[in-house]
Amino acid sequence: MRLPDFPWDALAPFARKARAHPYGMVDLSVGTPVDPTPLAVQHALAAAANAPGYPATAGTPELRDAAAGWLARRLGVIVEPDSVLPVIGTKELVAQLPSQLGLGPGDRVWIPAPAYPTYEVGALLARCEPVLGPVDGVALVWLNTPANPSGRVLTVDEMRAVVGWARERGIVVASDECYIELGWEARPVSVLHPDVCGGSHEGLLAVHSLSKRSNLAGYRAGFVTGDPRLVTGLLEVRRHGGSMVPTPVQAAMTAALADDMHVAEQRARYANRRAVLAAALAVAGFTIEHSEAGLYLWATRGEEAWTTVDALASVGVLVAPGVFYGEAGRRHVRIALTGPDAQVATVPERMAMLPPPQLVNPPPAPVAAGYVGGGHQTGARPVAPLLPAGPPTGGLPVAGARPDTAYQHQQGSQYQDRGPAPAGPGTLPAMPWPGDDRGGRPGFRVTTEPPDIR
Repeated sequence: MRLPDFPWDALAPFARKARAHPYGMVDLSVGTPVDPTPLAVQHALAAAANAPGYPATAGTPELRDAAAGWLARRLGVIVEPDSVLPVIGTKELVAQLPSQLGLGPGDRVWIPAPAYPTYEVGALLARCEPVLGPVDGVALVWLNTPANPSGRVLTVDEMRAVVGWARERGIVVASDECYIELGWEARPVSVLHPDVCGGSHEGLLAVHSLSKRSNLAGYRAGFVTGDPRLVTGLLEVRRHGGSMVPTPVQAAMTAALADDMHVAEQRARYANRRAVLAAALAVAGFTIEHSEAGLYLWATRGEEAWTTVDALASVGVLVAPGVFYGEAGRRHVRIALTGPDAQVATVPERMAMLPPPQLVNPPPAPVAAGYVGGGHQTGARPVAPLLPAGPPTGGLPVAGARPDTAYQHQQGSQYQDRGPAPAGPGTLPAMPWPGDDRGGRPGFRVTTEPPDIR
C-alpha cells in the first residue's frame, strides 16, 4: 500500500523562514486550538481521574445522554442515546470508517474536493478507491460541512439530493460536521436534520468533534451517531479492536456537551480574529472564497499556493498551501483562526510588508474590494453537475479545470473513472457537486461590521 506523503513535513523550511522574521512567527497553518480548555471540563476530567477499570467502548450513559441532548438543543436532531458512540478523536474515525464498515478492494469512496486528506487515506487504508464523483461502485459518500479547508456550507437541497441518490443505491453517507457550531455567514445543518433526511437516519452517519468548539484537541474526543444499525456494527468492530475512549475523557466530554456558554465565548474569540485577518488579507489584495463557516479563511491572490506560502513566510506568517487539499487548491492558501490574539493583531502590519504576487496564467479579476454580507458573490463560474448529463469520457467534466487535472489529486494519486454513473431512477438535476469546488467561486468581502456571534 502506498499512502500519500504526510503533507505537513513540507512546511518545515517555511516555518524556519517565518521564525526568522524580526517580529517572530504567527503560525496560522494548522487548526489546533490555542485557547484554554474550559475549567468545567478540566474539573470533570480531574474528578474522574481515579479510573482503574477499562472504559466502556459504547460510552457512559451520562455521555450518551449529554450528546443526544446537545444534538437536540443545538442542531434540531433527535437520536436515541444508544445511537451515540464515542471515538478517540474524529480523525481516527475518518481514517478507519471504510474499514470498520467492512469495505475493501473493489469498493469506491466518494470524497469531496478540495478535501481534508484523511478521507483519501481512510479509503486507501481499506484498499478502496477514492473517487471525486458519483461513479459506479461507490459504497461510501463523505460529506464535509462546513468544509475543511474552504469553509463551504452545503445547502439543505444539496445534502438532501445526495442522501436521496445514496439511499436509492444502498450507499452509506457519512457527514463530517466537526465545525458545525462555527457558522458565520451561513448556518450549517446536519445530515441528520429532518429537513435533510426526512426524519429517517437510515444509511446516515454524522461525525462530531469537541476539538474545535471546546478546545479539546488534546483530549481526542468525538462521537459518531445516526443509523442505529450502522452504529451498532461500528460498536462491535470497535469492541474487538479495543477502540475505547478513556473514562476521564468521557467525563470531560459529558461536561463539555452539557455547557453552551463556553462555546459562545470561543466563537467570539474566533469571530474577532476572523475580522482582523480578513480585513488584513483584503487590503493585501487577497480574495477570500467561501469561508462562510468553520475555522479557516480560504484565500488566493492568483499565484501558485507555494509562492503565496513563501511570501507570507517572508513576513513571519505561516499558512497551509491549498495543494495539501487537492488540485482545486493549487492557487489558494488556508489560514487558520487559531493564532493567539496578540500575534494575530500584528498581521495587518505584516501584510503591508508583503511582496507583490507572482501571477502565472492569471485567473479572472476578483470582485472589487468591499464586503457583501450575504456570502457568495454573483458571477461565479459553474462547477460540474452532481450527475453528468451523459456518460463521462475519461473522467467527469469540470468547468474551469484543465482536462489533465480533472481527476488529479494532491499527492500524485489518480482517481480513475471506470464507467458512467448509474442510470435510471434517482438521477439528479444539474447542480454543483456537494463539497466539490474545483470550478472556483468568489466569496465574502470585508466590513468593519463584526460577524454574527450568536
